Amino acid sequence: MDKRWPFFTVDVELTNICEQNCRFCPREKLTRPSGFIDTQLLHSIMRQLAEIGSRVTFCGMGNPLLHPQWAEICTICHASGVKYGLTIQAPALIEANISKICELRPAFIEVSFPSIDSGHFARIYPGENLASSLNSLNRLVAARGSARGIIITAVRTTDDPTEPAETLAFWQQKGLLVRIQQCHSRGGNLHGQTTTEARRITSCGLFATHSFITWQGLLLACCHDLAGATAVADLRQLSLDQAAAAKIEILQKPMPWPICANCDEPAAIRPLPDRPFPATEKARSRYLKRLCASDQS
Repeated sequence: MDKRWPFFTVDVELTNICEQNCRFCPREKLTRPSGFIDTQLLHSIMRQLAEIGSRVTFCGMGNPLLHPQWAEICTICHASGVKYGLTIQAPALIEANISKICELRPAFIEVSFPSIDSGHFARIYPGENLASSLNSLNRLVAARGSARGIIITAVRTTDDPTEPAETLAFWQQKGLLVRIQQCHSRGGNLHGQTTTEARRITSCGLFATHSFITWQGLLLACCHDLAGATAVADLRQLSLDQAAAAKIEILQKPMPWPICANCDEPAAIRPLPDRPFPATEKARSRYLKRLCASDQS
């Protein structure tokens, strides 16, 4: 297995600090230390990811736009040569954050917009308003000059009154791409809203093609590890090449962590890569689209 596969896509956590109180986020169980990624560490990671051809999303257990050294973060990203984007919750699209997004110039922005039902939206985001968030989204589109690169993530919970077809039509009428995802338990840390079923994972296809790097530079087996108990490598000390070798070795046996025993993450059942690593950005993009499509099927 090519050592580039484990870093085909990468989530980089700029911070695990967040000002939102989302109902489908198990933040109250987060025991990893809180903080912000060191910019020198980010520069090193981005440089190595550029050599691989990775696709990077700034997300994790926090709001990436809260990093206090935003101008330096933007400079590192602009110079990296990496295709990067970020994930943001709809209520966080305040004017100041829209300005930060425009400064970052991400290739893509994944906006978490779980429901188009006003009552359900307010239950997921206590104290927030659907109409206000829709207006903020319109301002983001206007600030970027088009809807290109903006992807809506609709997370379907058990009590969502809106049918998937209605959600799809709503966003299509606005000219926005949408991915409807099933709410899962986030590694067994979230209950009562999940629409997926747990199953024992032996060889995890998500682990094989995706990596999660905490703000501390720890490569965890899974972003749903809220305690940091599944650390594969410390990227402050090891290269991505060494970390990839460690991941590939782990894949030779059943997944070793308790968190994997009852996994209900849809992407975990992706097949292991059975082909050479895509040579071009276009080929990588095509393969990623196929993976995302299989996650929703």
